[in-house]
Amino acid sequence: MKKIWTKAATDNSISQREISHQNLARTAAAESIVLLKNDGALPVKPGSIALFGAGAAYTIKGGTGSGEVNERRSVTIWEGLKNAGFTITTEGWLKEYSEYLEKEKQSFYKVFFKKVQKAMVSGGDTMINLMAEAFHYPAGRVIRDDELTQDETCIYVISRQAGECSDRQLDKYDYSLEPCEIENIKKITAHYKKNIVVINASSSMDLNPLDKIEGISAVVFFCQQGMEGGNALADIIAGKTSPSGCLTNTWAVNYDDIPFAREYSYLKGEISKEFYKEGIYVGYRYFDSFEIPVRYEFGFGLNYSEFKIECAGVDVKKSEVTVLAKVTNSGSAHSGRKVVQAYVSFPKGILTRESISLAAFGKSKTLSPGESEELKLTFNLTELAGYDEKTSSYLLDAGDYILYLGSSSRIKQAVSVITLDETAVTERCTKVCPLVSKLEELPPSGGDRKTDISGLKKIQVKASDIPCVTHNYSNTETEHSPKVKEWMKNLTTENMMDFLLGTGFSGGKEGLTVPGSAAFTTSNYIDMGISNVALCDGPAGLRLQPVSVVKKSGNVKPVEPPMEMLKYLPGIAKKFMLGNPKSGKVIYQYTTAFPVGTAIAQTWNTEIWESYGKAVGVEMAEYGATFWLAPGMNIQRNPLCGRNFEYYSEDPLLTGKVAANVTKGLQGNEGCYVAIKHYAANNQETKRNYSDSVVSERALREIYLKGFKIAVQEGGAKSVMTSYNLLNGTYAPNSYDLCVKLLRNEWGFKGLVMTDWLSTGKGLASNGLAIKNGNDLLMPGGNAFMKRLKEDFENGVFTEEDIKRCCANILELIAESRIQKEFEKSRT
Repeated sequence: MKKIWTKAATDNSISQREISHQNLARTAAAESIVLLKNDGALPVKPGSIALFGAGAAYTIKGGTGSGEVNERRSVTIWEGLKNAGFTITTEGWLKEYSEYLEKEKQSFYKVFFKKVQKAMVSGGDTMINLMAEAFHYPAGRVIRDDELTQDETCIYVISRQAGECSDRQLDKYDYSLEPCEIENIKKITAHYKKNIVVINASSSMDLNPLDKIEGISAVVFFCQQGMEGGNALADIIAGKTSPSGCLTNTWAVNYDDIPFAREYSYLKGEISKEFYKEGIYVGYRYFDSFEIPVRYEFGFGLNYSEFKIECAGVDVKKSEVTVLAKVTNSGSAHSGRKVVQAYVSFPKGILTRESISLAAFGKSKTLSPGESEELKLTFNLTELAGYDEKTSSYLLDAGDYILYLGSSSRIKQAVSVITLDETAVTERCTKVCPLVSKLEELPPSGGDRKTDISGLKKIQVKASDIPCVTHNYSNTETEHSPKVKEWMKNLTTENMMDFLLGTGFSGGKEGLTVPGSAAFTTSNYIDMGISNVALCDGPAGLRLQPVSVVKKSGNVKPVEPPMEMLKYLPGIAKKFMLGNPKSGKVIYQYTTAFPVGTAIAQTWNTEIWESYGKAVGVEMAEYGATFWLAPGMNIQRNPLCGRNFEYYSEDPLLTGKVAANVTKGLQGNEGCYVAIKHYAANNQETKRNYSDSVVSERALREIYLKGFKIAVQEGGAKSVMTSYNLLNGTYAPNSYDLCVKLLRNEWGFKGLVMTDWLSTGKGLASNGLAIKNGNDLLMPGGNAFMKRLKEDFENGVFTEEDIKRCCANILELIAESRIQKEFEKSRT
């Protein structure tokens, strides 16, 4: 009989924790909504309004795949506006759309699951590959003239969803407006006095058609805001909360303005190699360096009030820079918060650099009209060092570093000049992840924009005051705790090999069960006093099975489908998958669906980031989870990436700071860990298991790895998940350079490295090479994994010492986990 010691609730009532975290989700959502345009139409006093659009009736809270969260219920924009006191006069259109949407889903998934059944019989595409056939939400029909009401204000919600396994399709209106939507917006703008367009999408869109339509009063980037999104938007619309979110990526005027746009992912036709030809010029680094017009720049976001940003002082101690920014609400009617951003430009020298780079940021408290606050922004010059491939070192060129203060990458003012007397080397490294394919990178911008620095405060910095770190690559072993050393003494080599694999999607034969977990560590050593632990998906919250039934046999089955798509399984399959609540004890695991990663980052609020992490950690402790497979922190290199919603930004500094604060918040809950992902250069979803990211070492270090480094060194991340893709010809789990040289030798990481699910196997990354080269845990595991692992061991691919090293790294985190400590108490 299966032994169950789950921590799920047996009471279905709403807990105080749920209420508290819902309030946090609402606050975070409201602070992350970005006001892109407003001619004064917003805010709107609650009253009678018209509401149309797919996202109004069915607001998309997040993306598909592992990023889904199973909350108790979500609030749509329609519901949120009604909750705020608005009377919706167009409910007939909205109700009809809801019915139509349900029919479309049933029709789509009827065909989809027939393909799944055929694939399972023929051995063709797996379920994961079939997930690339994502359901596209219909825009709805054209609004009839008799449905246009006599209200003054109309809100139209454009909605898109993206997700795991596939990238956004240009030819399916994932990135552009549908003809029906354009026609509807023309209709409402010709009829209503005030027209507000809300974009409920995971990333930027082509908004060119809106430029040709007169009468659009406001545009709001709602993004995807989790379970409280509808209420949060209503707070913004009604003026209960003033918008303060700012974009964390650049919105291009045209898709083709993005460098090498037509060579991204599936667009080039052949996906085996993805050439990162833009080098370091990603996002605003490209648009600002090459002076390309944009629709909305990095860091952009309007408020209901006006704000004035002034420099109140700059101080430099050796290489530590402190900027005092005075923020004043210069408006007369609305209170609000303001994001302040500091940027730095670079001198000409050994390295050709981007035009500007984000150096620091801060967010004011809520300021009343006329009220001011002084923010302290700090950064170290060493954080701005560029990487020189010729000398394998990070360096700061001699010359003038101009410091800017403002509210976006393009709305800023030079405030000071920091002059470095000589070129300073900040880190001495070794070459990693070398190119094996020819890569022709974008040549540097030929422009030479001049900034008037006369009259600015000039500060001298000596290169001799800047420390240089020389890294040691001798790969010294991690010192482990007495408990782990004692466990290891009692484990055979075969025993230790068990710990290197997860126990598959269904869990082990006994031990801890957290229904809905992505996998567990082995439960074969419960009798030896070693607990198994659960690994659970993220990153918009903790993803678990909400309602389950525990049968007398000990088996656990979901009562409700744990993924939306599974609601549409054929009757027989659904009956087989779902459990009857009358057949055993019903248990509940309702978690909080927070705003998606992009939205969380758009708050630019370190307190929210840490509170969000802490909240997820509280839910992990409540239900018995140990690893949260998040934060997702790949760079938003291209807006078509299907998984951009999980990621924070196109900027590596901002990405790292969000992840570090979320990590600190979550790991502040004893024995709960993040697994920062996907390491590294995983910037597309189409055929991600087979795509080789061809990236120069400089771009890799400065853009795609910097965020991970910050999360490890500042956040203290305890585990890292490697990605599916190859990086310069080597699969990420098999890369010694990624898993050891960079992560452990350079960054000082002491934790556990795991693979992404099903990223190793036939035709993919090698199980044995993963263990040999520093990837400790192979997921999700199972008998087929063990068979391949044993074969590799017998063939000498890896050694007994490799097994011991990986096992000890895994056991160390199990030993420190909350679950292990609770398990030990239960045995005494």
